[in-house]
Amino acid sequence: MAWCRLGTFCAGSLVAAMVLASAGCSNGGGSSAPASRASGAIATATASAKSELDKIKNGVRAKGDVKAGAVSIGKDGHAVAPITVTNKQSDVVKYAVEVNFRDANGDLVDVVVLTISSVQPHSSKKASARSHRKLSGHLTAQIGAAVRY
Repeated sequence: MAWCRLGTFCAGSLVAAMVLASAGCSNGGGSSAPASRASGAIATATASAKSELDKIKNGVRAKGDVKAGAVSIGKDGHAVAPITVTNKQSDVVKYAVEVNFRDANGDLVDVVVLTISSVQPHSSKKASARSHRKLSGHLTAQIGAAVRY
């Protein structure tokens, strides 16, 4: 059911791409090249991660089961958002959740994927999404996609 996983990300592929993105953004010069490289890395991560997540068998789109809370900035400069999944099913399930961090302009600045295991039937479970790189300013966390399996 590939249509259930459009727009989702896989952590393994995303980590490599985000390392490239944060390396590109570390340049202190005035060039727009680092931002361009970061944008390209996020696009590459999107495609690669979607491909990886499509490998999940019997996954079901479950974005409605997931909520993101307010973003805070940790002492290390990384953004952190509380994530809550609610399993409305009668079986223990696992979730793969894409969390998009956006700046005050609504621009995508980081993407992380969480795997939340062993969510009991008719129960909720909390997790934290932590950005791959240091972020600042007003940020929001949005659920890009979620797959229950």
